[in-house]
Amino acid sequence: MNTNYEQFDTARLRDLSITEVARRLGDQVQRTGTTHVTLCPWHDDHHPSLSLVEKTGKNFCYCFSCQHGGDVISFTMQHERWTFQEACQWLSSTFGISTRPSDIHVPQPKQRPVATPAEPTYTYIPVEMADRLVSAESSLCRCLMLMFRPEHVEWLVGEYRLGCYSLNGLDDYTVFPSIDVGGHVCNLKVQHYDTDTDSPRFAHSDRPAYWLGKMWVKEGRLPAGAQFRSDCLFGEHLLPIHPASTVALVESPKNALFGALAFPQLTWVATGNKGNLKRQSLLPLQGRNVIVVPDCDAVGEWNEKIGQMKDLANFTVSDYCRRVAPKDQPKFDIADCIAELHAVPF
Repeated sequence: MNTNYEQFDTARLRDLSITEVARRLGDQVQRTGTTHVTLCPWHDDHHPSLSLVEKTGKNFCYCFSCQHGGDVISFTMQHERWTFQEACQWLSSTFGISTRPSDIHVPQPKQRPVATPAEPTYTYIPVEMADRLVSAESSLCRCLMLMFRPEHVEWLVGEYRLGCYSLNGLDDYTVFPSIDVGGHVCNLKVQHYDTDTDSPRFAHSDRPAYWLGKMWVKEGRLPAGAQFRSDCLFGEHLLPIHPASTVALVESPKNALFGALAFPQLTWVATGNKGNLKRQSLLPLQGRNVIVVPDCDAVGEWNEKIGQMKDLANFTVSDYCRRVAPKDQPKFDIADCIAELHAVPF
């Protein structure tokens, strides 16, 4: 059967969103920065390397691994190993772009199995092991007792299940438990704080941090080869307890604790580090009103990342720490701010 290619409106076909075409062909498309990526059909690709570029006057794909690419039609042809005619026919039919009457069979994309990565089997620390550590005798709690009412610090210990641990000849390391929304103890971070009120580092960490999960595996207290979740928010277990409250999201657990003492009407949670501001980590915040309070040096980076996750929650990013930070303190955070104000007890 002879068919004239002029029956296709190729100009309109080439203007179709190449990202949407990839999705309709069954690809899993991931957003990265201002573009999207997917698996490249020009080579045996296992890690998405094909960029889908849609900007003003631009609509094409390009693979930086194999240096192949093209417009919507050539991408569709290569994706399904179709002829030009078959690709145009499928695009016209799928996106409702009229053609001249014809009895051409409309090809259908091949069914591809959806690759589901194997979920790692995580080990959770038994709740009773974490509960045995709960105490207000830690170095950070001793610092907080000097700035806030002791009964309020006791409340904080119970709310976040803070603990105390003996390590490196010191018996007052602070234990920060990472407990998920299901109540599972994902890990226990231990950190020591300077308790000298005359020190410029008062209430700041003065030693390296450790993770008890890894330590207890080495000691044989937990199974060998155990894997622990690293994407659990500190304070995550409080989200279902306070389902209607506005959430305050910060970087460090210490920031969350200072914030909770100064502004207890908010539910304070922390990513644990600057780089853990990821969609997977923030999924428990879905649908919530969230005030994001980055450290002074992270305002720009966090604002950009949150801008890519606006569909997840009602985020408001505050640049307060940057606005009030002294010029000689590039790491200034909300805990520093509250400490300088000596926090009015609630």
